[in-house]
Order: sequence, then structure tokens, then C-alpha cells
Amino acid sequence: MTDKEANKIIKEYKVHEGFFDLSKQPKTLNKLEYAKVLKLQNFLVEQNKNREYLQKFNKPQWEKLKEISAQLQGVILQQWGDIILN
Repeated sequence: MTDKEANKIIKEYKVHEGFFDLSKQPKTLNKLEYAKVLKLQNFLVEQNKNREYLQKFNKPQWEKLKEISAQLQGVILQQWGDIILN
């Protein structure tokens, strides 16, 4: 990911209903790491729109998305935990 791509992802980020608010960059993440987290959350939001189809017709992909989501949640709790839990 280039610096320009990272800036675009960060600038265009919007909070998604039902997902953690990642609009504030933690001091522990550099810009590229932060943009990667936002990009992954955006990807999961898009995939979640197809959840009924995936659960019914592509269970292996749905299971993989759940694994990715769990991994992302771990990162979010580590990096944004103080904000989320307070």
C-alpha cells in the first residue's frame, strides 16, 4: 500500500453501523498500519452485506470471514481497547 492509498482510505473512512468506530487513529499504529485496519474493516462490511447468501451457499467463505473478523477484533481491542471499553 502506498502512502497516497493510505491517505485516501483514512480520509474516506466512515463509521459503519454494527462495527467498531475506528475513526481515531491510535498512537501505537503508524499511518500504513492504521489504513490496513480500516481497509480490512471496510472489506468485512462489504462481505457482511452478502452474509445470508454466503451462509447458505458458500459456508467455507463465511467461516473464513468469521476468522478474519475475529483476528481483526483482537487487533481492535489491543489498539482501541481503552476507547471501546470505557
